[in-house]
Amino acid sequence: MKAARRSIAFFSGLLLYCFGAGAAMKYASTGLPRQVYAQLGGRNSLPVMLGEALAIALLLFVVALIWGYLTLRPQRRRHRPYIAWMMSGVGVAWAGWLIFGAFSFALKPRAYSAPLQSMLLSSNAAPLFGALNIFGVVLGVWLAGRLAKRRQMKLPSTRSRRGSGAEEAAADAGTDSTVSTIAPHSVSPPAN
Repeated sequence: MKAARRSIAFFSGLLLYCFGAGAAMKYASTGLPRQVYAQLGGRNSLPVMLGEALAIALLLFVVALIWGYLTLRPQRRRHRPYIAWMMSGVGVAWAGWLIFGAFSFALKPRAYSAPLQSMLLSSNAAPLFGALNIFGVVLGVWLAGRLAKRRQMKLPSTRSRRGSGAEEAAADAGTDSTVSTIAPHSVSPPAN
């Protein structure tokens, strides 16, 4: 069962990042009205690109927080949230998208002339597909893991509580039913 929870966390992280990259591309293609872009200096100006990148990263942070919490929350206290496995799934998906972006970047020579700000901030530009999106997803999963760990500590223990009941029963039974009270080192060592 432990391996199944690890696999679920890993593949959930992989799917989360792939969903986040696809959603970020869709959100980036959806623009504001042209009057807003004209007032802020055009669609490719730094304030507009930074604002769009921050808005998309914040949206991905919220999605990753909810998705990660639903994946990592434990049902029992003894079930640890597998944060590292989910983060490794996110990392594998990021590496896959980075390799895909590097190939698509190499196949389009006109993309080499793109400004650095569009390569870093735009969710449609290879090879990073929005650097802030990476941080949004990773921070969302990290915070979801912290919340899941906090929830785990609040859950009641599923282990049986025989320790306190056994001590009370032994105290009521008298001294004849208890284990010997001689300490292990109470016998003097043999003389040579």
